[in-house]
Amino acid sequence: MNKLLKFNGFIAITIRILIALDTIYRCRNNIKELIVYLACFLIILANDYLRIYNLYKDYKKYYISISISMLLSWFLTISLNGYSDIYLFIILYELILYNQGRIANLLTIFEILFLIFLSFFRSITSIEEIFNIKYWKDNFIEIFWFIIYISFYSISLLSYKALRKEKRRVEELNKELEQSYNKLEEQSKRIEELVITEERNRIAGDIHDNLGHTLVALNMNLDVAENLIDKDLEKTKEILRRSKNLAKDSLNDLRKAVYALKEENLGGFTESIKRIVDNVESTGNIKVNLSIDKKANELLLKYKDIICISIKEAITNSIKHGKASEVNIDIKVSARNAYIEIKDNGVGCDTLIKGNGLLGIENRISNIGGKVNYNNKEEKGFAIGVELSL
Repeated sequence: MNKLLKFNGFIAITIRILIALDTIYRCRNNIKELIVYLACFLIILANDYLRIYNLYKDYKKYYISISISMLLSWFLTISLNGYSDIYLFIILYELILYNQGRIANLLTIFEILFLIFLSFFRSITSIEEIFNIKYWKDNFIEIFWFIIYISFYSISLLSYKALRKEKRRVEELNKELEQSYNKLEEQSKRIEELVITEERNRIAGDIHDNLGHTLVALNMNLDVAENLIDKDLEKTKEILRRSKNLAKDSLNDLRKAVYALKEENLGGFTESIKRIVDNVESTGNIKVNLSIDKKANELLLKYKDIICISIKEAITNSIKHGKASEVNIDIKVSARNAYIEIKDNGVGCDTLIKGNGLLGIENRISNIGGKVNYNNKEEKGFAIGVELSL
């Protein structure tokens, strides 16, 4: 963009130099006219410099400035035949491309009308010719093509302006999307840390209340057994059997607590997936449709963990690279297999370049004997299919 602006600036300076040289050449035999026309042109240059480099902060001063340039350029164009005509197109370029609103539209219409008037003015020698049919027969084609040229020039500038505006809008949307993605990632980390902390506290409480009580009882039984071992062998054996049962119960409670900690860290499989979906949809930039088989809750923990991580990575890929506005997640479970499909409506691609996210999914799935396939077509979205052997 900076190179384009520099190039446009270079072209504008070159055109102004040519106009100045042309003015000097045409008025070389008349010093008074040369002084008047060069003075006009220097006023235009100074006025343009102040306007183009934003020294007119007030929009009213800006439009007064461009109106002065228009009027002086009209004067030069009518008085001189030559390169000064080009300056009219520079003004039209500025009005269409860099301005908007009623005043800008009105000035644009005046500039176009003057250009059309100029084509009439230069082809007539008297007012009477305007009412002469022969004049119109002789000059109709020339005037018609000039009007077509002005129209094409104006429409081209308007089209370029619309494309530039759309490009800025897309860049702003991409920036908002990236901010939403970063916010989503940050929220996910905070939620994950919060869930882990809460579960650790809950499990610690369970261990303290249940396991601690059992271990105290076990310790008391062992103390009694130690005192009775030389006095009452049968009673001691009974106490040791109870102690053994208490130890088994303690071990089972500990296993349950550890398993619960692992399971609850996922928040329950279905709830974990729904939480991922809710976090994504909370940004307001994407819709996620979820279909999950009830049998999925019966999967082993190692499968649940990998499926959750893979879904997160796939959604991230759809948002960041696919620019998707909708994602469909379908999880089906049979007796021997589990099938997961994550499909979006993004831009897709004809050539798949695997980044860290997709490679991470493949590695995790292949480590448990699963398969990953992709369905990618440009403008038709992107789909990731996962098959797990149970």
